Amino acid sequence: MLGKLLKYEIKHSARYTATIYLATLAFAAFSVIALLFNSTWLGVMSCFMLYIAGIASVIVTLVSVIKNFYDTLYGRQGYLTFTLPVKCSTVLLSKLITSVLWIIVGFLVMGVTLVVIFLYAKDKSESVFDMIMDSLLITGLTDMLPSGVVIAEALVMFVVLALLTVITYVGYVFFVVTIANTGKFQSHPKLFGALVFLGIFAGVNTISNVLTENIPLTFNVATDRVFFAFADMFSVEGTLLSYGIGGTIFSAIVAGGLLALTGYIMEHKVNIK
Repeated sequence: MLGKLLKYEIKHSARYTATIYLATLAFAAFSVIALLFNSTWLGVMSCFMLYIAGIASVIVTLVSVIKNFYDTLYGRQGYLTFTLPVKCSTVLLSKLITSVLWIIVGFLVMGVTLVVIFLYAKDKSESVFDMIMDSLLITGLTDMLPSGVVIAEALVMFVVLALLTVITYVGYVFFVVTIANTGKFQSHPKLFGALVFLGIFAGVNTISNVLTENIPLTFNVATDRVFFAFADMFSVEGTLLSYGIGGTIFSAIVAGGLLALTGYIMEHKVNIK
């Protein structure tokens, strides 16, 4: 049943994001054409529009996660969703997976726009990039760069941390939208939802920052290895990068608790309009 729900969720939610993704890819194609045919005016215009579309793709994706969750559970479609022969936890899981997937796609689309813009700028300013690389070689900074294996391991870890951040955002949104559709809060769901979201976001972020600064748990990247250490970011020596993860872990735990609470509220407290 989870597979069927995921198929429906992806197909249904795609209508919110497909247009902006296609527009972004179109502008990227124009930028590539301008690069191939050395058309300056087309390149400048397409890169500008590509930059705007890249940012819009992320914003539209984040908003669509909220809208799709609300429409399919607490709008008119909610009657159908809650009558399906499936547990609320399974419905919630399908929406969580789909939402995380679309957010990742949104950021990947923005990443593609930045790569295309970079390649276009590099082609038009080749001498500047060559000068920068020559400067790095002269000063020996390139010798300090980690190996390919270390870079790959670091990227995997940062992907995991980014995924936890995305799940945290989705957990906040699902909880806020759900609790805003219970009891007296239904009279002003948008206002109450916004206030709750801001309260949770501000409160959790404040605690996360305090924990990051005071809990000695860091993820570190050195030239020869990637490692965790029970030390603060400023006491680990011989690293290129040190990142405190205590706050990130706390935020993810809170989001997990909110998701569990969301499932309970969906099962016992929600009133469908």
